[in-house]
Amino acid sequence: MFTLLRHRGFVLIWAAGLFSSVSSWLLLTGLPIYVFGVTGSAFTTSAVFLVELLCGITLGSFAGALADRFDRFRLMSCVAVVQAAVVIPLLAEPGHHLWIICLVAGAQAVLTQTFDSARNAALPSLVEPAHLVGANSMVALNISVGRLIGSSLGGFAITREGTRYLAIGGAVAFVITAALIAAGRRGARHGAAESTPPDRTSSFFANWRSGLAAMLRNHTVRVTILSVALGGIAQGLFVVLFVVFVSRALHADGTLTGVLRGVQAIGGVAGGLIVGMLGTRLSPRLLMSLGATTFGLISLVIWNGPAVTRQPEWYILLFILVGVPGIAYNSGAFAQIQQSVPDTGLGRAFGVYYAIYNASQGLGMAAAGLLGDVLSVVLVLNVQAALYLASGVVAYVGLRSVGGAAPFLVRRHKRGEVGVSRPRPRSPRTAHSRQT
Repeated sequence: MFTLLRHRGFVLIWAAGLFSSVSSWLLLTGLPIYVFGVTGSAFTTSAVFLVELLCGITLGSFAGALADRFDRFRLMSCVAVVQAAVVIPLLAEPGHHLWIICLVAGAQAVLTQTFDSARNAALPSLVEPAHLVGANSMVALNISVGRLIGSSLGGFAITREGTRYLAIGGAVAFVITAALIAAGRRGARHGAAESTPPDRTSSFFANWRSGLAAMLRNHTVRVTILSVALGGIAQGLFVVLFVVFVSRALHADGTLTGVLRGVQAIGGVAGGLIVGMLGTRLSPRLLMSLGATTFGLISLVIWNGPAVTRQPEWYILLFILVGVPGIAYNSGAFAQIQQSVPDTGLGRAFGVYYAIYNASQGLGMAAAGLLGDVLSVVLVLNVQAALYLASGVVAYVGLRSVGGAAPFLVRRHKRGEVGVSRPRPRSPRTAHSRQT
């Protein structure tokens, strides 16, 4: 982790991701609060989440394909600028014109997915294979820090000036993101831009289809995404039934609900630091399997804990702890894809990754809505924990034949400096033959 922090290009890209995460959580928190305050309807408020989820499912893989079509650093900068422009309608206080809120939320969901896919695809061009896990843990750390800062600011902004402060704060953070990306690209000595020229000889949709086909043929990607899909279903069950659990099983109110969701980010920050320091010693497969199984075991303790005690302090501690394996799992999954997919297909791989995860989470939320009032909430949440255990088993067994970094990734970094790659420029013909 300390090696990565000495490289200006990576630090600037990491800082850009932090500002982007803060702004995203600012909107994710503030917009639903605003909608509920205007309408007083939980159903209408849930429409904001539904729009974000559907946009991520339907357009996620297309967003990833853009990262293989264009220079990834320029794409991230452009996306951040567009995100700043998209929040401008919120300056006018939409009120009961909720279609504006839904339009902003849906557009931000797709743009965020495009940014994340391009950033994850660009990491192997910035750092050596040995540092990929650490780099991914620092990226995952942004989500937790962004959640702590952005969620707090989002709630404060709504109570002060409605959506006006949301728009101003989001636009400023996105503009800073674009500036940091531009500076980070120069700091990386153009390594990412020169590594593999984008292939524009065929149409966008042809590239998109070929990318999907390549993902289906890649055993490592299939297993990783299957593991992620199981985790996505579990997360969907949690999102819906967590509030019910706090109310029915712990006999607590919304105050404890908010505290427990917030302290999980503290564990995420700790997990990012721990994995960042140990990343070079742990394989992505081990991080995935240990992360998912530990997450499942802690979840089992939480869901069955009310039979022993309902003291809030114990659950606050457990929710802090559960944030650590979550970061470990995500870091391992990202590194697993980065090490098994050629540079020319990484954007599409992460596009599929996010689309499948969103679809799985939607499936889990639907199942929770159907089963939450029919079965015991503790029973359904025990199934949720079992899904995380299954996710860990799939990663451990399915990826055991996968070795270290793929040969093409190792070759690409042999010629680079420590921490930053500097591959030799290739002719368009060589790049095209490598892709095919």
